[in-house]
Amino acid sequence: MNKTLHDLLRDALKSFARGHSRVYAALCGRPPALRPWHFQWLSTRSLNRELRRLLPGLGGQVLDLGCGLQPYRSLLSQAQGYTGADVEQRPGVDVQLVPGQPLPFADASFDAILCTQVLEHVADLEPVLAEMRRVLRPGGVLVVSVPFIYQVHGAPHDYRRLTEYGLAAALQGYSLETLSRHGGAGSALGILLLNFVECRMGLGSLLWSMKALCLPLWILFSLVVNMAALALDRLDTTMMFYHNLLVVARREPDGSRTNGQGATAPASPGLLG
Repeated sequence: MNKTLHDLLRDALKSFARGHSRVYAALCGRPPALRPWHFQWLSTRSLNRELRRLLPGLGGQVLDLGCGLQPYRSLLSQAQGYTGADVEQRPGVDVQLVPGQPLPFADASFDAILCTQVLEHVADLEPVLAEMRRVLRPGGVLVVSVPFIYQVHGAPHDYRRLTEYGLAAALQGYSLETLSRHGGAGSALGILLLNFVECRMGLGSLLWSMKALCLPLWILFSLVVNMAALALDRLDTTMMFYHNLLVVARREPDGSRTNGQGATAPASPGLLG
């Protein structure tokens, strides 16, 4: 069957898009190793830096909940076992989860759970957190991160943003070891600006083609915004405009006492952020 001009143009745009993605990744990096001129570098910089420090220390059986493409699996060098679980079946996913159903694991199956940038996409959060606690052994480690200042993503499955207090309150039955705030006003503004441009230019083939053809300018603009955002962060001492949170918590034995409002607070208020 002969292709129409429209079909040929569509195929050409798809080929161009694939080529552009490969070139952009080669120049700007892939998660979690993004370079400072990547438009998402700010949103992942602090998180990736802390996970590179934390994850090599996790041993035993590790559950990566909402693992996606498993960007952090290589950091789990001391883990004796790794299980990647996600609601989407894709290469590398060991267990496909069914939303609204219990996790398909026995009680106390894991020594550590890693859950990064997932909880905002969970429609009914409390049962999922209870399931995470059930499959984590007493004394096991939970490493969880959530965005705070960030645009809607993964629509329509984007349900919440948690402050540091909301996240601590949600973690019933855990003692918090560290809670890190990532970034400040500069990073928050920079992330929103770059993501707005990326989203707006992707709304039509013509706009996207213009951005792709101006790739050197886009890279330079992203670098300038990222560096200016870090400079502005140094002026922000409010600790109120963080864009992301990372918590390391330890599962308490059943029946232990917390503060009655969620996770037991860390012994010192000196947070990592």
